[in-house]
Amino acid sequence: MKSDSPEALMRDAGKLWVEAGSVIALRTARIGQADLGAGDEMLRMVTEKVWAGWEWSLALASGQLGHDPGTVCSRTLTYYRRAVRANLHRLSESA
Repeated sequence: MKSDSPEALMRDAGKLWVEAGSVIALRTARIGQADLGAGDEMLRMVTEKVWAGWEWSLALASGQLGHDPGTVCSRTLTYYRRAVRANLHRLSESA
Protein backbone atom coordinates (compact mmCIF):
# COMPACT_ATOMS: atom_id res chain seq x y z
CA MET A 1 0.00 0.00 0.00
CA LYS A 2 1.42 3.40 -0.97
CA SER A 3 2.17 5.64 1.99
CA ASP A 4 -0.09 8.35 0.56
CA SER A 5 -2.98 6.07 -0.43
CA PRO A 6 -6.32 7.01 1.14
CA GLU A 7 -6.21 3.89 3.31
CA ALA A 8 -2.69 4.64 4.57
CA LEU A 9 -3.59 8.27 5.24
CA MET A 10 -6.66 7.24 7.23
CA ARG A 11 -4.62 4.69 9.21
CA ASP A 12 -1.93 7.28 10.01
CA ALA A 13 -4.53 9.94 10.88
CA GLY A 14 -6.19 7.46 13.22
CA LYS A 15 -2.89 6.72 14.93
CA LEU A 16 -2.23 10.44 15.34
CA TRP A 17 -5.72 10.90 16.79
CA VAL A 18 -5.16 8.17 19.40
CA GLU A 19 -1.65 9.32 20.28
CA ALA A 20 -2.72 12.97 20.56
CA GLY A 21 -5.61 11.94 22.81
CA SER A 22 -3.18 10.12 25.07
CA VAL A 23 -0.94 13.20 25.29
CA ILE A 24 -3.97 15.36 26.12
CA ALA A 25 -5.03 12.91 28.85
CA LEU A 26 -1.55 12.82 30.40
CA ARG A 27 -1.23 16.60 30.32
CA THR A 28 -4.72 17.08 31.75
CA ALA A 29 -3.97 14.67 34.59
CA ARG A 30 -0.74 16.46 35.37
CA ILE A 31 -2.42 19.87 35.39
CA GLY A 32 -5.44 18.56 37.34
CA GLN A 33 -3.22 17.11 40.06
CA ALA A 34 -1.56 20.51 40.53
CA ASP A 35 1.78 18.91 39.70
CA LEU A 36 4.68 21.27 40.40
CA GLY A 37 5.64 21.16 36.72
CA ALA A 38 2.09 21.82 35.47
CA GLY A 39 2.73 25.49 34.74
CA ASP A 40 5.84 24.63 32.78
CA GLU A 41 3.91 21.94 30.93
CA MET A 42 1.18 24.41 29.92
CA LEU A 43 3.77 26.87 28.65
CA ARG A 44 5.57 24.10 26.79
CA MET A 45 2.29 22.92 25.25
CA VAL A 46 1.47 26.35 23.81
CA THR A 47 5.04 27.02 22.69
CA GLU A 48 5.26 23.65 20.92
CA LYS A 49 2.00 24.23 19.06
CA VAL A 50 3.03 27.68 17.84
CA TRP A 51 6.49 26.46 16.84
CA ALA A 52 5.15 23.34 15.10
CA GLY A 53 2.69 25.43 13.09
CA TRP A 54 5.45 27.82 12.09
CA GLU A 55 7.80 25.02 11.02
CA TRP A 56 5.03 23.23 9.12
CA SER A 57 4.07 26.45 7.30
CA LEU A 58 7.66 27.03 6.21
CA ALA A 59 8.01 23.42 5.05
CA LEU A 60 4.78 23.67 3.07
CA ALA A 61 5.69 27.01 1.50
CA SER A 62 9.16 25.79 0.52
CA GLY A 63 7.86 22.60 -1.09
CA GLN A 64 9.51 20.29 1.46
CA LEU A 65 6.19 18.51 2.02
CA GLY A 66 5.80 17.78 -1.68
CA HIS A 67 3.40 19.15 -4.22
CA ASP A 68 0.58 16.65 -4.67
CA PRO A 69 -2.13 16.47 -1.99
CA GLY A 70 -1.46 12.84 -0.99
CA THR A 71 2.22 13.45 -0.39
CA VAL A 72 1.56 16.67 1.51
CA CYS A 73 -0.97 14.89 3.73
CA SER A 74 1.31 11.93 4.35
CA ARG A 75 4.30 14.10 5.23
CA THR A 76 2.17 16.35 7.42
CA LEU A 77 0.94 13.36 9.41
CA THR A 78 4.51 12.09 9.75
CA TYR A 79 5.66 15.52 10.92
CA TYR A 80 3.01 15.85 13.62
CA ARG A 81 3.13 12.21 14.71
CA ARG A 82 6.86 12.54 15.40
CA ALA A 83 6.22 15.45 17.78
CA VAL A 84 3.21 13.80 19.42
CA ARG A 85 5.10 10.52 19.97
CA ALA A 86 7.99 12.42 21.57
CA ASN A 87 5.55 14.09 23.97
CA LEU A 88 3.81 10.80 24.69
CA HIS A 89 7.12 9.17 25.51
CA ARG A 90 8.26 12.08 27.70
CA LEU A 91 4.95 12.35 29.59
CA SER A 92 4.68 8.58 30.04
CA GLU A 93 8.14 8.49 31.60
CA SER A 94 7.20 11.15 34.15
CA ALA A 95 3.75 9.72 34.94
